[in-house]
Amino acid sequence: MRQSLRLASLCVALTAAAPLVACGDDGGAAIPAGCDQALSPEADDVTSLQTAFIDAQSGETICLKAGTYKLNRKLSLANHADITIKGIGATRDDVVLDFGSQAVGDDAFVVTADGFTIQDLSIKNSPGNGIVVQADQSRFSNIKVSWDAGSVTDNGAYAVYPNDCSKTIIEDSEVVGAADAGIYVGSCDYAIVRRNKVHGNVAGIEIENSHHADVYENESYDNTAGILVFALPNLKVKSVGSVLVRDNDVHDNNRQNFAEAGSIVSFVPKGLGFLLLAAKDVEIRDNTVSGNDGAGIVMVSFGLMETLTGGQVTNNDPDLDPYLERIYVHSNTFTDNGTNPTGAMLAIGASPLENVLWDGDVREGGDAEICLGASPTSFRDFAGLDAENATTDTTGHTCTLAAQTEYESFDGVGN
Repeated sequence: MRQSLRLASLCVALTAAAPLVACGDDGGAAIPAGCDQALSPEADDVTSLQTAFIDAQSGETICLKAGTYKLNRKLSLANHADITIKGIGATRDDVVLDFGSQAVGDDAFVVTADGFTIQDLSIKNSPGNGIVVQADQSRFSNIKVSWDAGSVTDNGAYAVYPNDCSKTIIEDSEVVGAADAGIYVGSCDYAIVRRNKVHGNVAGIEIENSHHADVYENESYDNTAGILVFALPNLKVKSVGSVLVRDNDVHDNNRQNFAEAGSIVSFVPKGLGFLLLAAKDVEIRDNTVSGNDGAGIVMVSFGLMETLTGGQVTNNDPDLDPYLERIYVHSNTFTDNGTNPTGAMLAIGASPLENVLWDGDVREGGDAEICLGASPTSFRDFAGLDAENATTDTTGHTCTLAAQTEYESFDGVGN
């Protein structure tokens, strides 16, 4: 029998004998309402938390009381579905999982159990990725992931990292300092990313090799690039598409790139609001895009990435289609973007740059279908860096495409 059940039985007996006695699993204090277990920081927080995760029954809520939990190795949760880990401090900053002394494993917290929820707490100083969830129907709500060192290369690559998943929701959270992507959704089907604040990362939000994603009402600023939609080679899912990016505030993403040298994201030039790579069926609408020195929205094929990296990044996956197709950009508000392009953006050969940039790469005999709506914003087809064939003419792009789906929940959606 688990400790909480033994203590509950003891509590009943003691309370019957002496009604003033309060019982629970935390030094004699009562377990708060809505909690099946309630923990406080102690001498060996790893053992305390890991034991609670192992002992939990499916459907339980494990509550963490206010304080800093010092963790010297990674945590893991497996085998128990529908577990909620919940901070019960006054704010998410009151409950902190600090992995600054972690000496075993790189990732801080790894979850492989479906139906996982984490909420109302902070995670910081992971040597590798912050929280990695490889499971279905996960939810990240009102959490913060950060590093005390600020925005440095030695930080973990990804902060919030659902991967190989379905029906994931990331909401009302804050991420600061990830050396790759703050919020990363990879090889997933159905994802909601909403009302988050991401800043001080290389990429604020990245949707990679995933489908049916709705990214809305986020604020992404002071990153190298605000929001990325990428298809990369040699991953389980071979494309990215059916993505809606709407009603976000993407501004002042001008931070110097601090990603690990040689990683794909290390080649992303600073100053980008949006960057699309080999994406298909993406709608970008009703966003406020401002103060991004390089460009508001950049859309490229994988071939251009290979060119710009001098072959350091290559598409050696025969199942990855390198072309960008069926992109619908409309009804956005642009202010002061492209005013100070640097790095690879200088190769386009213009300054200031237009609000929407496309590399013009089209498969032989095909039509990329880059649509800018009935009232196009400023636009440049930079023709794969061929200045003589570059054009700002929007003829052929004054078109519409089918709207991508909005999601408030996943009830009745998918399998």
